[in-house]
Amino acid sequence: MVVDPTTAEKVLRHIDAAELARLACSLVDIPSATGHEVDLAEFILGWYADHGIKPLRQEVEPGRPNAVGILKGTGQGLSLMFNGHMDTSFTGTDEDRLITTVDSSEDLSGRIVDGKVRGLGISNMKGGLASFLTAASAIVKSGVKLKGDVVLAAVVGEISRTPIGPYQGSEFRGEGIGTRHLLTHGVQSDYALVADGSDLNIIWTQNGVVDLKVTVFGHAKSAWNSDRATEPSIDMNAVVKMAKVVEAIDEWGARYEVENIYEAATGPMLPKVNVGAIEGGAPYKPNYFPGVCSIYVDVRIPPHIMPVSVQNEVAAVLDNLGFEYDLEVYRTLRGYEGAGVEPLVQSINDVHEHLFGTKPEPEKPRRASIWTDTNVYNELGIPAVKIGPRGRNVGGRVEEIEIEDMVKAAKIYALVALDMCSRERPKGR
Repeated sequence: MVVDPTTAEKVLRHIDAAELARLACSLVDIPSATGHEVDLAEFILGWYADHGIKPLRQEVEPGRPNAVGILKGTGQGLSLMFNGHMDTSFTGTDEDRLITTVDSSEDLSGRIVDGKVRGLGISNMKGGLASFLTAASAIVKSGVKLKGDVVLAAVVGEISRTPIGPYQGSEFRGEGIGTRHLLTHGVQSDYALVADGSDLNIIWTQNGVVDLKVTVFGHAKSAWNSDRATEPSIDMNAVVKMAKVVEAIDEWGARYEVENIYEAATGPMLPKVNVGAIEGGAPYKPNYFPGVCSIYVDVRIPPHIMPVSVQNEVAAVLDNLGFEYDLEVYRTLRGYEGAGVEPLVQSINDVHEHLFGTKPEPEKPRRASIWTDTNVYNELGIPAVKIGPRGRNVGGRVEEIEIEDMVKAAKIYALVALDMCSRERPKGR
């Protein structure tokens, strides 16, 4: 760590736990479901202006701005970007019943309970947002001047939501839309730190995504006057036929998850196959054979897997069943292992050891084997790691996070920014 302890302490004394907790509650109090991030973005842009940070409103699509803040350096130092998404895992509406339990008595707003901030979105990931905003504010308050820029990116559209069928519009455009726009429309840096939840462990390898729709067909006609001997269900009923498909894909998925583990520098990346949704038949007319049935399958792929190989493997599984089918791939994202991350990783290790006496641990494989915006940076050649505070769900949609964990994250972020942005940029970089 190139920052001397006196300068580090000068910054750290401006990280106040109570102020950080209040900021986190304010972020939670502003609903920001995917596609509806604008109110939170405007709040953050105002917060930048109030705290001596240059605000930049970057319109991703109508009504969906990224909220970017820039703390300018004094010269040709390395720049570091912090990234956090504003959209939340749940919407806070009755729509959430499709994916979680919904208790009408839940209090989704931000509040402090027993040393924790509680509310919708605090774990994923408004706690991380509050932490790096606080870190940047501490640098400003300290009066320390950096050589390189610190960039703060509060982005739209990271949550796993994908347009398909009738589910169209901004509410379903997630998984990197904000960060990809950010990086391809003028906001760049030498390194990036994604503050998504990792229990303050570290990771720079993430899985990719392949989403598929499989459709099979029956013969839509009344079932009550059919003869099973001449019109067996497996031929006539698309739902019955789909049961065979689900079984076959689940069996393939079990093999796929074992055969395609990727050994990254921080541990194994674990594939995952999940049949996540099914639709077919007419609920108002169940006396008819369903003529069409579809399932939706999510496959998480490590960096060495190409999306087209998943498509081919699933097609082979379906071919073996001997059914007529339609296979549609409607989302593909590659996984990536960060290249050139070593200086940033070393900085995080040094800072963590300075603060807590130990280096951060690698994120646990089950937790690490997901997709986050870290992949977008590494795909586009900006070395990026993920390290952030993570809380937990406490009944349905309500999340909570330890204030102490957010404070630890803010301290890490502040000192890593001091360290990286005090370094001269190498020639040609």
